[in-house]
Amino acid sequence: MRKGFRKTLVISLFFSLLTVMTAQEPSPHGRGPEVRNLNGKLLEAFERLQNLPDNAKASERSHAARVIAERAEALEALIKEDPREAVSLAFSSDLLADLKLEVPDSAEQLESVGEWLGPVNATVADGEDLTSHQTLFSMSTSDGDLNLNFAEEDAAQIESGEVRRIKGVRVRSEVAAMDSGEFTGSMLATSTSCSPIGAQRSIVLMVYMPGTPTPTNTPAAVHDIFFSPTGRSVSEFWRENSHGLTWAEGDVKGWYELDTAYTCDNYQAIRDAAVRAADADVDFSKYNRVFVIIAGMTGDCGWAGIANVGCGSTINSKDGSFTMSTAWMKAASFGNRDQGVKLSIHEGGHSLGLSHASTRGFGAEILGAPNAAGTLGEYGDKFSAMGYWNFGHYAAPHKAKLGWINYQTVTSNGSFSVQPTEYTASLQALKIQRGSDPSQFLWVEFRDNYGVFDSSLNANVFNGALVHYQDVTTGNKTHLLDYTPETTGFDDGMLGGEWTDPYTNLSLDVIPSASALGVNVAYGPTPCVQNNPTVSLSPANPTVNAGNAAIFSVFVKNNDSGSCAPREFNVSSLLPDTWPTIFDTNFLTIAPSSSKSASMTKTAPSGTPAATYAVNAVATNATKTVQGSANLTVAPPVQPITMTLSGPTSPVKTNSSVSVTAVVKQGTAFAAGASVLMTLKEPNDTTTKTITTDSSGKAIWSFKFNPKAVKGTYTVTAQATLGSQTTTATPVTFTLQ
Repeated sequence: MRKGFRKTLVISLFFSLLTVMTAQEPSPHGRGPEVRNLNGKLLEAFERLQNLPDNAKASERSHAARVIAERAEALEALIKEDPREAVSLAFSSDLLADLKLEVPDSAEQLESVGEWLGPVNATVADGEDLTSHQTLFSMSTSDGDLNLNFAEEDAAQIESGEVRRIKGVRVRSEVAAMDSGEFTGSMLATSTSCSPIGAQRSIVLMVYMPGTPTPTNTPAAVHDIFFSPTGRSVSEFWRENSHGLTWAEGDVKGWYELDTAYTCDNYQAIRDAAVRAADADVDFSKYNRVFVIIAGMTGDCGWAGIANVGCGSTINSKDGSFTMSTAWMKAASFGNRDQGVKLSIHEGGHSLGLSHASTRGFGAEILGAPNAAGTLGEYGDKFSAMGYWNFGHYAAPHKAKLGWINYQTVTSNGSFSVQPTEYTASLQALKIQRGSDPSQFLWVEFRDNYGVFDSSLNANVFNGALVHYQDVTTGNKTHLLDYTPETTGFDDGMLGGEWTDPYTNLSLDVIPSASALGVNVAYGPTPCVQNNPTVSLSPANPTVNAGNAAIFSVFVKNNDSGSCAPREFNVSSLLPDTWPTIFDTNFLTIAPSSSKSASMTKTAPSGTPAATYAVNAVATNATKTVQGSANLTVAPPVQPITMTLSGPTSPVKTNSSVSVTAVVKQGTAFAAGASVLMTLKEPNDTTTKTITTDSSGKAIWSFKFNPKAVKGTYTVTAQATLGSQTTTATPVTFTLQ
């Protein structure tokens, strides 16, 4: 596990591979300036290499290799720190191809653009105080295991076990993902073993490191934390949350001394070692959940628990290979029953497929404009066990995901009676569409101090409706709203009484009572609310030579509400301020909630030094100016490649051997390593062959005509590729007699 905790990284992608890059100025902090500077140094070395004869390049290649290695370190770090900026500073595929030709021994150190297919494993590490976290995504591919870095809104959608096709940029084992990728299936598609309904067959393995004392936690005490049918336990929490649909059953085994001392960042290896240690005692085919309780680890762990989000781990045992969920927890957190239950129902929630119960604040407003990000508190919802340490029931959107409650989707006027989510009732939550946008909802639920879990909560929660907001960024999380933003914190933020959404046509009237919640939903006229537009550019970092131009698509989105009139935006560019810039149109008239694009041609003046330059586009209306950013890399020109093709002299006799020779040059030098695709067009057939040129720039195709070969005219064509360049040659034609 990477040391330290960070929020899930925000990222978008680049090149013509991508469609849109989100609008954001490059950060002046972190590794971004370092990568930009190293881009310039590498391009300078590349330019010098272009102007040196082959026999004088060794020293400059060594220098370029050192720069490439330093840049790889910085770019890899930037992907983890700020992948949006990292992808905007990465080189285009064409430029990378040319660099690899000049410094072939460093090719593996350069980034690559591609796509990868495989099962994704999503893992959340929860800090000891449940105020910090780290979300990690990995993918098993034919090319090895990769770490995936997603945008927050994309990462929130993904569970372990999903098979996805990810497009992105790779530096070593780190991939900056374009988006959540194409879902192509699931490892669990034909399995019900990880269903959140019914008995959750769980094996709890208690392990410790060699050379450390055997922990004092007893298997019996841990068994009560997970499986006791009375009091607080994981099983009873799930049973009470689900109205008896789900519970935990299983066994506790250990303590087992592991085969070696593992550090806390080797949690996967610890799980595998725990399985090996318990293999003689446990039939893993009987279980679908694994919980590993660990003592004696070394290193600065910083986490109380780690868990897969959903199933997706592969357990290899003597009983076979099985797909399960895995959660890891430190033994120190099991010092008393309540503490152990709180941690286990949180990590167990991840295992069921849930992410965190967060708060989402909008300053003095209860709910901001559609698409407004707001301020997230990762563990801020203290009314859900998926938030900060507590016994609260999972929030209504999480229960709905698991199939544990009855809810109704509301898109028109109506009056409803919502029963407490703790009760088995006909209607326990409302999923109310916010205005006309089918991707935004308000979840309304009512809590009562029923049972052994919710009764422990702040009494304020029983005074009104708990409301969670859901939009495209929410994913597997929940976002609690604060209906008393004038006070500090979300503990008293329940909705009681009337509330009108200032940005849409939705109004709610909530009438609490001791046994139910009356909710009146009304959709009225949609108000006109003007919001800042959004500007983005694509591609994110094209490559040109000095004196040439790059063409960007500038996308402008009008984020006004639907009842507003269309607005006109003036489109311009300020960076680089001295470069000639031409738009196909400088004015875009855009309807609310719609986008339009303009084409921007940006020319790098002759003599522009090789480097990566910041580029922007600006959209201005009567009240607002908003900009989006990208980059443009000016690369030194490479020597052009040429090819000549020679073949046999006509006529050619049957039962004879012939050869066709392609000679490829780059500038005046013979080009070794060029890929030459030759095509032989016969009177009634076509044959192709790809050959790589040798040190003399030659690619030779030899073939023999048998006695039954069709007589007539034969033509050979050829296309050579070297780095980013391709060229063709004059065809060779001959007659077979």
